[in-house]
Amino acid sequence: MKSCKRVLLVLLAGVLVLSLFSGCKSGTKTEATKASTSAAAATTAAQTTAASNEKKTFSWATWALSEESLKPTYMAMAQTFMDANPNVTIETVAYPYAQYKDQLVISAAASNAPDIAHVKAEWVPALLKLGALQNLNDVLSPELKKDYFEAILKGVTVDGKIISAPWFTNPYALYYNKTLMEKAGIKELPKNWTELMAAARKISALGKDEKGNKIYGYALSNNKSAPGSGYNFFPHMWTFGGEFCDANGNITIYTPENVKAFEEAKSLYVDEISPNGSTFKDLRNLFAQGCIGFYYDLEMAQGPIAEASPKGADFAKEYSAMVLPSMDGPNGYAYITQHHLAIFNTCKELPTVAAFADHMSGKVVLQILFDAGMGKMPARSSVTEMEIFKNPAKEITKAFVAQLASARSLPGMHESFMLADEAFVDTLALLTISKDPVDKIVKDLDAKVKELYGQK
Repeated sequence: MKSCKRVLLVLLAGVLVLSLFSGCKSGTKTEATKASTSAAAATTAAQTTAASNEKKTFSWATWALSEESLKPTYMAMAQTFMDANPNVTIETVAYPYAQYKDQLVISAAASNAPDIAHVKAEWVPALLKLGALQNLNDVLSPELKKDYFEAILKGVTVDGKIISAPWFTNPYALYYNKTLMEKAGIKELPKNWTELMAAARKISALGKDEKGNKIYGYALSNNKSAPGSGYNFFPHMWTFGGEFCDANGNITIYTPENVKAFEEAKSLYVDEISPNGSTFKDLRNLFAQGCIGFYYDLEMAQGPIAEASPKGADFAKEYSAMVLPSMDGPNGYAYITQHHLAIFNTCKELPTVAAFADHMSGKVVLQILFDAGMGKMPARSSVTEMEIFKNPAKEITKAFVAQLASARSLPGMHESFMLADEAFVDTLALLTISKDPVDKIVKDLDAKVKELYGQK
């Protein structure tokens, strides 16, 4: 679990390239977003759950249903399963993203968890520690287990037990604003990290836009009101040659390479190249307002960006995406998140829920995600046979597929990883107010994380 080795996603890439509310439940069936998708659902293997007329009901949780821009897409996933299985009703459970993990842990501790829940890989250890997860070895079909990419299945296997069902993967890539680049006199995309930082400073030198809004050349979040702002810094450390931990799980934050990365981060905030005190969502909104030159995000961000932009969908003409550069070249280390489906040991409808997990990682759902511009990549070999992954047509999609070749997974399979994430955000925020040398600040972070991990 503690291994911090880079997951060998090159294999996957090769195949691809050739928001506190209370939980709300609803059993209402909605119309799928694509008629063709609904038709395709009729052929899914999940329809075998409808072999009898016995009524089946189970609950599915995801934070996406608390976001209006995402809800239609995610409800379509449930709808296509219910269309193919008329005897099944799915009750949906939604918590805003910022409270989602905590709410899952609270409900699991009270033996009141949903039957199946959308989780990020780094959240799984906390649920595993509670003993709340179902052993899926004999729950998932042999065919499904064989279809998962070996490295991805290995990542959800602990002590020989499959602890969650892989769903999809999420690579990050670098968005850039073409209009701001042109105004700053930048004629070519940066080919390495040095050029990226130089371009960011040129864009920041533009000052303000016509509405008086500050323009930032590059954006790096450092607000922990939502999880993930800490590990969002990892690409910076990797770029400088630093690591979070070694191959044996030993924390290795206090190194010359990481100190250099944090020194650069401090200069980004102090020199106002990047906004200070912003959440990841804040940065996405600022980019949509045309106030950020470069920042990395998911492919699915295109929808929220269009929604937040005064120009709406037309804003898409002004930006694109590229592979995050490395220190010395074009192919740098963005991170990749893995999304899983956790099945809880309080689930009463295991065969039906297992069929739903099969459906969710299959071609029907990946097509729904693609049609919605969500930019999700498969966790299963057979799904990569779809034309949308073999030969992506959109420029932005090509960038995200290309990013897979050098993307790295997060070392998240430790129960203290999310506490370490908070410690990182605290450190990034401290950079802007502390008079201590960066070296000392990073050394203190190293000691804090080692304490969290029970290391000396």
